Amino acid sequence: MLRLLYEGKLVRKDNKILEASSSVTFIKTENHNIIVDTSSRDKRDIILKGLEKLNLSPRDIDIVINTHSHWDHVGNNDLFKNGEIINYDNYKSLKDNEIEILETPGHTWDSISVVHGDYIVVGDAVPLKDNIIKEVAPGINVDRELALNTLRRIKSLGKHIVTGHDGIYFIFE
Repeated sequence: MLRLLYEGKLVRKDNKILEASSSVTFIKTENHNIIVDTSSRDKRDIILKGLEKLNLSPRDIDIVINTHSHWDHVGNNDLFKNGEIINYDNYKSLKDNEIEILETPGHTWDSISVVHGDYIVVGDAVPLKDNIIKEVAPGINVDRELALNTLRRIKSLGKHIVTGHDGIYFIFE
């Protein structure tokens, strides 16, 4: 099971980011309760209410996966005191046969994405649906061509894409 607890938000004006908060995704596997990205600190209540709707609390989460370490993706890691933090440095230690972690560099060198069933949770490898639709690299990147190649690779998987700041892009859109 995969549920979006918060779809994220990115507000820009004149090429300046005014507000950023990442999508927050809950994944239930046979062995784990997983949160992918924990958004910015001002979204704590939204996350808690989303968990409550699933009859869960932060203590029920045993794994937190950070797609990368930017503040708007890791701001609520501290809510999940029982959760093992998984990121680029240690993702190979994650043992769950329902989860696959892919390296998806471009936005940052250490970006990872999480594949679960028909979904891929990509963080800012694809921040907005428009990045997919228009096939445009993220505006903030360490290597534009690498970011674009990563975006194309993600699209080629044929999965629903949980974007970094714009909810879910369904493949039939």
